[in-house]
Amino acid sequence: MVLEAKNIFFKYKGKSDYLINDFSISIESNEVVGLIGPSGFGKSTIGKILAGQEKAEKGCVLLDENRLPKKGYSPVQLIYQHPELAVNPKWKMRRTLEEVGEVDMELCTQLGIKEMFLDRWPQELSGGELQRFNVYRALRPETKFIVADEISTMLDVITQAQIWKVILSYARKFEIGILAITHNQNLADAVCTRQVFVGDMK
Repeated sequence: MVLEAKNIFFKYKGKSDYLINDFSISIESNEVVGLIGPSGFGKSTIGKILAGQEKAEKGCVLLDENRLPKKGYSPVQLIYQHPELAVNPKWKMRRTLEEVGEVDMELCTQLGIKEMFLDRWPQELSGGELQRFNVYRALRPETKFIVADEISTMLDVITQAQIWKVILSYARKFEIGILAITHNQNLADAVCTRQVFVGDMK
């Protein structure tokens, strides 16, 4: 299976210059592709476009030559850089997990989600704790690709390694492709099978 962005152009309303100018990328199942570069060069926007959460002005996104579905569970899951923006503040965390199916406590344990966290409100958890929940929600057999947007920047090095180990193991098991958006070259070298650079880093 292949996820492609072809000749993408994007600019924000009111702006004359394109943030993304004729950008293309292709990601295959079981690949971990690093999208690397400094802030301000459209990495997160590229991720949103690939996940169908932002619309390009020109160009297209294809999953095995087909457009992404507009309804139902998306086969391309975006894990946000800011986890608090991806959860409903009016739901306790158990309901947040149950939204994607029965809670898998074995997977929770692997990700460092403690059972007592399930009965807490989002505002009662740290950013790192919330991010574990967002990673959990993306790890579904129905997921074909994951866009991981700076998902471990708020975590210490040991926790980063723990979470990425779980993600990579799950992705291998279910043949999920990953786009890892980061400015951290060390992380990219550790987890990515190949790297794509934006901006002036290379």
